[in-house]
Amino acid sequence: MNDNSKENKLGKPSEEESDEWMVTYADAMTLVLGFFVLILSMSVIQQSKFEVISKGIDEGLLKKQPTAQLSPLADLHKNLSDTLVEHQMIPDEAIESGENYLKIDLPGRILFATASADLNPKSLELVEEIAKKIKNFPLDNFDVEIEGHTDNVPIHCERFASNWELSSSRAISVLQVFLDAGWDKHKLKAIGYADSFPKVANLDEQGHAIPENQQQNRRVEIKISKKYI
Repeated sequence: MNDNSKENKLGKPSEEESDEWMVTYADAMTLVLGFFVLILSMSVIQQSKFEVISKGIDEGLLKKQPTAQLSPLADLHKNLSDTLVEHQMIPDEAIESGENYLKIDLPGRILFATASADLNPKSLELVEEIAKKIKNFPLDNFDVEIEGHTDNVPIHCERFASNWELSSSRAISVLQVFLDAGWDKHKLKAIGYADSFPKVANLDEQGHAIPENQQQNRRVEIKISKKYI
């Protein structure tokens, strides 16, 4: 009996049998490699899906931007600017607008004579054009508020006992033009604020009057605001 036979009889593995674990190990490594390849391929697929979704979101947002620019107030702003230029006014100084409002500041000196609430012929033409242009825009969910403002100099005359009455009468005079243009009275409001809301200070630090500022504070503001019900 040779040595190998002796070893087998003693229970020791043969050289062929001792290499069988290598096959099992190779199979296991192949499975692990296959698993990672599968994971990698799935991650690539998910990445491609993410890129598609991201592109779709970006395109959707870009499509929404032009819609926001189609606000009737933006077009109204432009039309009113043209009207103000025709009447020798500077639109950037007279018009203020936001997403849900537009305000037109009309200086009192071009609308009324001193201590008067009667629109002169030229200012009447200006207010008529403004009223008509606003009315021609689709502003169903907007209201118009007309505010009268004065400076801080008290007024005492036969017609007006105070700046409250003067500012209210001036606001009503402008509102009447809107009514004559066919506006629904339920969408209009007139308010007199006297000198309660000055644009700039009427007086300097020493308490002296600032004529230029007082002139700016004498004004009528037409506000177009979105209704929140």
